[in-house]
Amino acid sequence: APCVAGERLCSTEEATAGSGTYTRHGFIFSSLAGCLERRNEDSELPVVSVVRDSESQLLPNVGAVVTCKV
Repeated sequence: APCVAGERLCSTEEATAGSGTYTRHGFIFSSLAGCLERRNEDSELPVVSVVRDSESQLLPNVGAVVTCKV
């Protein structure tokens, strides 16, 4: 499912935060625009992550230094 940066994805009781996400106040949020992935790994809770197409490099990664004109 597509999601935008800053979108609340689910509670930390429902899943574990993976790449492309962050946690705040007991919820997992998307840190970038992309597609939501929910994987069941060895842990009890599924891992929620947000991934982007490798082709779309228009948006900077989290932590990237950017220059802009306002």
